[in-house]
Amino acid sequence: MGYIIVLFSVLLVSNVCSSKRTISKRNAEYGEKIRKEDFKETGRGIEDKYNSFLNESTTEKITTKNPIERNSVSECYDDYTIKPDFKAPGRRISEAKCLEYIWMRNHRWDRKIEVHECITKLIADNKYNPPPATVGGRDAFTGEFPHMGGVGWRSRNGTWLFRCGCSLISSKFTLTAAHCSKSPRDTDIENTVPEVVRLGDKNIMDFDSQKFDPRDAKILRIIVHPSYSAPKKYFDIALMEIEERSYFSSNVQPACLWGQFDTSELGTSATLTGWGVVETATRRTSVVLQAAVVDIINSEKCNNLLRSACNRHWCGVLEHQICAGKLAGGVDACQGDSGGPLQVKIPLPDNDEGSMHYVIGVTSFGIGCALPDLPGVYTRVSSFIDWIESIVWPES
Repeated sequence: MGYIIVLFSVLLVSNVCSSKRTISKRNAEYGEKIRKEDFKETGRGIEDKYNSFLNESTTEKITTKNPIERNSVSECYDDYTIKPDFKAPGRRISEAKCLEYIWMRNHRWDRKIEVHECITKLIADNKYNPPPATVGGRDAFTGEFPHMGGVGWRSRNGTWLFRCGCSLISSKFTLTAAHCSKSPRDTDIENTVPEVVRLGDKNIMDFDSQKFDPRDAKILRIIVHPSYSAPKKYFDIALMEIEERSYFSSNVQPACLWGQFDTSELGTSATLTGWGVVETATRRTSVVLQAAVVDIINSEKCNNLLRSACNRHWCGVLEHQICAGKLAGGVDACQGDSGGPLQVKIPLPDNDEGSMHYVIGVTSFGIGCALPDLPGVYTRVSSFIDWIESIVWPES
């Protein structure tokens, strides 16, 4: 795949706030407005609604009541904001969750601003003396693709081998390819079934690099789509449930699921990400997350280009698949990228709480890697929304 190194940056803010403070109602009101209004929830629609909402933002005073004696540092983190209910008649649960994730992202950013303003005031009033080592500290980076995860197998020497990618889509579930649910037997791994999902990392092999705080979430169960039948390459989609709920941050937050068959309103290109092969001649893999922009190719053209690849395991693009690549060659997903997302960035107001993306496809397979006129084939997420929702959000 392409050799674009994804860089991350984060704003670390200190602590402190007074017992009476002004807390923005911006995100709550925004959530209430979009919950009540009927509008098409495309990325551009979300941005327009959000921008118009910012111009109407108001604040209210909240008085915190601390049950125990608290110092000014801990009081800063009291947060009594009520999360809006994004459910609405006719709105899919995956769409409501997308709006909820966007609200949470923006709320985290608002809280950081409030905390920072609180600190500044207390320091100016000589009510707080922060430790010199942490004043203005910026010792981590925000994830550009905070939903990106690596699927890990336990190696025989006790380390992890990350052979697939995945996308975090809720606090408990990641989305990946069905063929990533099991690895062929080889001498490098202890078990053919993956055991962990690594989240919040850029350098997949190094916990300390750039002071990241990656999390290894143990896989509780893997749900493969019932129509998938290996080694065939259709219905190549699966869900991985992790044992403990993942808390969201600038480095770890879910992606949204694109629920419409037509992707044209998102544009004609998308981005693929992974830690897979970056040199097809040497099979060298990258420990640093790679990102590459590819073109979405219509199914008829894709079928014509891949006609020679027809065999008993795959013979033509079906409706639940989507093609993408660079027909000139040189950019593609490759071994190790399977299960990772084909995604489009949601245009939201910039802040340091990470980007949000629509996942439109799951990396499935290709004919070679980055060869001219041979696009990659991805599982189309919109074709499986009902199945995904029934497992990830069954109560809804």
